[in-house]
Amino acid sequence: MKAKFSIKVTQRNMYNFMMYYAYHGVSGIFSIVAAAALLGLAVWSGTHGGENTWLYALFGVLFAVYQPWTLFIHSAKQVTSNPVFKKPLAYEVNEAGITVRQDDTENEIPWSAVTRVCETSQSIFVYTGKRNAFIWVKSQLGNNEKAVRNLLTAQVPESRRKLKAK
Repeated sequence: MKAKFSIKVTQRNMYNFMMYYAYHGVSGIFSIVAAAALLGLAVWSGTHGGENTWLYALFGVLFAVYQPWTLFIHSAKQVTSNPVFKKPLAYEVNEAGITVRQDDTENEIPWSAVTRVCETSQSIFVYTGKRNAFIWVKSQLGNNEKAVRNLLTAQVPESRRKLKAK
């Protein structure tokens, strides 16, 4: 079994990846909890005559807005400044691993190098390092999505794979 497809990563796809990465870790969870706690404290303080209500509200909004905004800016910068994202990446996925081609460059990645696989509503992320992943946009996979899912299920251990049931 094999699948061949091309993926052109856009700023939106990169933002989706960065949001997933940021909010599925400790710092992302902390920022959500902190924003909720501070906004809750602002409401409570406002109804009980507190003096620092505006400060709680300000920091709550900062926690809620700052990280997504910086990720948005960083994703745009990443896609426009990195030459890898200027052209589509051609992938061939088979029982041996993943082959990635762009222009005259070809890299072969064995399945043993895949550290984890995650999925969002828009993409499948195939990690080959702590912060490095292939972003496979589902809308660009087309008819290959089923074959890709089957290969990921067969080749990546379940403990390192979080795919949605289809």
